[in-house]
Amino acid sequence: MPLSFARMKKLDIDPLQAAITTTALARDLMATLQFPPVTAAVSVLLLILETIQSIQINRFGCDRLARRAAQILFNIEEQMRGRYDEAPEMLLRNLDKFKSTLVSIHQFMRQLADSKWSDRFLRKSSIDSALAEYARALDEAAQSFQLATLIDIQLAVSSLRGSAITAERVLEAPPPPAYQEIPKELDPDTVEIQSPEVINATKSLVAISDLPSASGGEASSILKKRIIDHYLPEELSSLTLEDDHGFRRYHQSEIILRGRSKLKDDGWWAGTMEVQAQGQQALIKKYDGDKDCSFRDWLRDVKVLQNLYHPNLPQMLGFSDDQAPTPFILLANVQTRTPQALVREILRSSSLASCMEIMLRFYRDLTDTAMYVQRQLNLDENKVQDFIEASTLRVDSLKTLVVGLPPPRDGVWYTARNYGLSHTLLEACLREWACKMLPNNGRIAYSYDRGDEFVTEEMQKKINHLVALARALLPSDRQSPVLPTQLETLIEESESETTSLTLRQIRELTWDAEGGHNHAWYERNVPADKFSLGDIGYIPVGKDFGSFVLLCNVIKDGKAAFSSSQRSHGEHWCWKHVPIRRQPLQAYELPETVVGWPVAVPPYSQIDVAVMHEAYLSCVKDAWQYLLKNGKDHVVDIGIRPEELILVTHVGTHQDFYVNDFRPKPLMPHARASHASPRFAANQFHQQQMHGFHQPPGFGFQNHGVPFHQPALPTIVYLFTSLHPDHEPHWSSSPMCLPKGVPRQPLGRDFTTKIGWKTGFLHYVQLLAEDFDTTA
Repeated sequence: MPLSFARMKKLDIDPLQAAITTTALARDLMATLQFPPVTAAVSVLLLILETIQSIQINRFGCDRLARRAAQILFNIEEQMRGRYDEAPEMLLRNLDKFKSTLVSIHQFMRQLADSKWSDRFLRKSSIDSALAEYARALDEAAQSFQLATLIDIQLAVSSLRGSAITAERVLEAPPPPAYQEIPKELDPDTVEIQSPEVINATKSLVAISDLPSASGGEASSILKKRIIDHYLPEELSSLTLEDDHGFRRYHQSEIILRGRSKLKDDGWWAGTMEVQAQGQQALIKKYDGDKDCSFRDWLRDVKVLQNLYHPNLPQMLGFSDDQAPTPFILLANVQTRTPQALVREILRSSSLASCMEIMLRFYRDLTDTAMYVQRQLNLDENKVQDFIEASTLRVDSLKTLVVGLPPPRDGVWYTARNYGLSHTLLEACLREWACKMLPNNGRIAYSYDRGDEFVTEEMQKKINHLVALARALLPSDRQSPVLPTQLETLIEESESETTSLTLRQIRELTWDAEGGHNHAWYERNVPADKFSLGDIGYIPVGKDFGSFVLLCNVIKDGKAAFSSSQRSHGEHWCWKHVPIRRQPLQAYELPETVVGWPVAVPPYSQIDVAVMHEAYLSCVKDAWQYLLKNGKDHVVDIGIRPEELILVTHVGTHQDFYVNDFRPKPLMPHARASHASPRFAANQFHQQQMHGFHQPPGFGFQNHGVPFHQPALPTIVYLFTSLHPDHEPHWSSSPMCLPKGVPRQPLGRDFTTKIGWKTGFLHYVQLLAEDFDTTA
């Protein structure tokens, strides 16, 4: 049978006891009305006590907030008893702020009392968080009063107002909080309390009036403090907000949360969440953590966003007022996502040309933002690069790129780079500086993640084409970061017209670009000697390059006139050497495309050799143009699609060899003599004059005619290889390669050799179906 659901009423405290306690608390509050400045705060607190009676859940937490607020008022009334007419101005301002905090608490409890139980159940975590925030707000209010100690200091300063001398008196007081309060304006009657990192209870507090006359003192050092940020200019480095610049300050009670943050680790945007402020949807960024650091970070971001207005920077609606326990800013960029998510969506649902158009717009907007920030904040190129590389990119609902602010960097920083701003902007679009705008971190991948539902084999091909086109069109490090005029015009036309760019238009733009669409796809393991430069064909469905079907060779058949070149590369090493260092081999060319490699073999050692031969088109762009123009003609009556055609632009082979001198090392006679008689070990003349006759040099212990006391020289052998499949690689002691069929002189009997297995690789070009779409 189904489970039954019963709703039961649970009371946090006994109702009768709560009513008695509330009545007693209200009676005590009425006694504080003798001090007129607290009248407004007491009135709001009485309304809070009345509202608590109608709250059915979280009553204990609400009651604790009310008691905490009442205790603050009791302490103030006790300190001011008998001198109500001497209340200083700062105390009155603090009381006014305290009243505003109580008003926001009353509004919160009123909403809690009027909400249904189901709403309270769904919002349980947010209610608990709000109660904790208001408890922290009351603690902050208590600290702002500084209880009896701060009131006495304010009275002392008030009594000395009008005089221009510095008054000091020692007060025995509990230790102040371990943070520094920086007031907005330092008037002559302003009291500033600065606490060191470690404070004793007997530490005396100094009340300073007329701060301008206290030159060289502690107050002067505080006045000189600034926000020393890597990106903030000196004129914006003060620790106060002199002007709101038309932005509104919001009270915490005006913000209604709409959910939890979904951005856990996304740079500057981390922790932001959607809220409602006076009926308007907004995004809130809160500054939690250490109070001093949070205030500095908040102040720095507010100052930057007040002075930077650009469509591709965060749009600030306003920021928190002085009463907020946790500072925050409100942003108009509500619905945002990563650029990679947008690119993936467009690749899945639209064309590659549309995605490339978005990439070009992103780069243009990012470049324009970098130039604007450089002008407004007076940054040099290194600081602009720091700004872009540390920023986090997002895209709003209108597909507009939004560059988040970089994290604060305290102090003066110097960054050394061997690349310019163009490279930084390109990497921001293609790799993973601030955000992964492209899958695979902007790199071309020949395998795909089978665990990712989005990335299929066909999707990986589209991503590779997108990366190749972006690198061909976007400015490189040697160019100006600004897009060429032709690309700017094309983007503006596509934005103003209903028709979008086609992939063929984009490829045609790359022909004249500096890169020239010189990219080709790579296959690292193919049968050696199977492919030739200019081969065109296809791979049957479900097969690999081993099943490649050759249609023709466009170079040998005269269908295309491509310029080609060849090159060879060889290196050698010895496994006995630690560390192993591969050294290049010097080659010399012989007739019939044969290459000779002289190899020096040290005595009693093995030398390994790796040789690579390549043939390639000098300009890969010609192959792309040929395939784009003639692809459909090659598939007539074959039954395949033109996007399946593969044109080989680069072939190569790789082969390993070794030669080993396995002669045994000779036994040195002086080693035996040294054991018998050390005095004769180094006397070669004595050894030669033994037995009554003179021994010629090299007699007895010899190394193939070389005296034992002379070092043996390396032996020079020769390796002959070729890219041509008919040539058989071989070792020889002669530097001349004999033709095939002529007997070749082998190496000496003390040498062994190896001819390793030959492997092949190739580069090729292949288009997409979108390239041949006539409707585009």
